[in-house]
Amino acid sequence: MELGEALKVLSHPTRRAVLAWLANPHKSFKSYSQLYDFSVYGVCASLIQDKAGMSQPATSLCLKVLQDMDFVTATKVGKWTYYKRNDEQLSAALSELHSELNV
Repeated sequence: MELGEALKVLSHPTRRAVLAWLANPHKSFKSYSQLYDFSVYGVCASLIQDKAGMSQPATSLCLKVLQDMDFVTATKVGKWTYYKRNDEQLSAALSELHSELNV
């Protein structure tokens, strides 16, 4: 992973919000319903779109950028795509930043 690219991805407030929501989807999306429990496949893109208040294309781009950095994983179920946060990759990025700054 390229740390500069990771930081660029994380610099966007909506992307950070999505990652924060996906950390605890049962709490973040408790007023939403979807076909599967969040622990099965993750959160449906349409719920993320609604919570973020973005258009479908903007939501897709946001999630694609996070997926390209491997900060989220996507699972296609029928015509829907569900997203989960990849804590290992996020931890690796933060660890690399920590190491580079000699903290």
